Amino acid sequence: MKEDYKKYLDPEFISTFSNLSLTTRMILKGYMLGIHSSPMKGFSAEFSEHKQYNDGDSTRFIDWKIYGRTEKYFIKQFEDETNIYANIFLDRSASMNFRSVKSNYSKLDYGKQLCAAVATLLIDQKDAVGFGNYADGLKEYIPQRSSRQHLKNILINIDSESVYNTSETYRSFDDISLKLKKSGILMIVSDFLENPDELIPRILTLNKRQQDIIIFMIADDDEFNLELGEHLNLIDSETDDSLVVRTGLLKKEYRDIYNFHIDRFRKVFEEKKIYFAFITTKTPFHIPLREVVLARGKR
Repeated sequence: MKEDYKKYLDPEFISTFSNLSLTTRMILKGYMLGIHSSPMKGFSAEFSEHKQYNDGDSTRFIDWKIYGRTEKYFIKQFEDETNIYANIFLDRSASMNFRSVKSNYSKLDYGKQLCAAVATLLIDQKDAVGFGNYADGLKEYIPQRSSRQHLKNILINIDSESVYNTSETYRSFDDISLKLKKSGILMIVSDFLENPDELIPRILTLNKRQQDIIIFMIADDDEFNLELGEHLNLIDSETDDSLVVRTGLLKKEYRDIYNFHIDRFRKVFEEKKIYFAFITTKTPFHIPLREVVLARGKR
């Protein structure tokens, strides 16, 4: 069928497969089929510098003169291999692990898949990508590279099931700032369910590092719409505090508060020319992918 590619962009369909590498390829296949022509442009192949050979790198560009002097393998790195520098950071706080009863996947599952697709998309274009998990601090960080082996390491790291109990992820952004050595694209995926007064100033400081910042604020679809039954036992995933409520009495107020929270971020970020998008776990993957491709195109 002509429209079959759309299923590869559907989070519900993708969630029925457990292999991250497979589902990432499916998403990118659907994305590329869904556009008339690739928004990715070709690049020049002008020699730039050397980098140490890693497993998975092509042997085609090994510099044998350097090997003769040092007995170490280095490959010639061209401008098209470092065309864009990017960093991707994924929130691993416990609230990201929330999954409503009707959903097959959590906010974290969606975020992991989105990060994997973006990393693959960029490295396929010879861009150098770094990846980090954060919660109450930066938990892991893989520095920027552009090889296929590097992509494999990123996907393994993304696929981890680790989550951390914290409601203070803002502390991570001081650590993240130190990793932004070169100007480029910075993508952050989080539910941002904490005090904006703590988060926003720290994210704004990242602007000073010459980054094109892309913020994806994610919510479980039923969490956002409060489609969780008439009576709801609310459990704080960070503290384990609980409260039983009747959803019918507070649904409108809940949505007003949630929308106000989202708008706090949106207003400030748009004023500072930081791309901000609120997405849910039902948002087709081509929507956030398109924004990353557009940001890359501007670079």
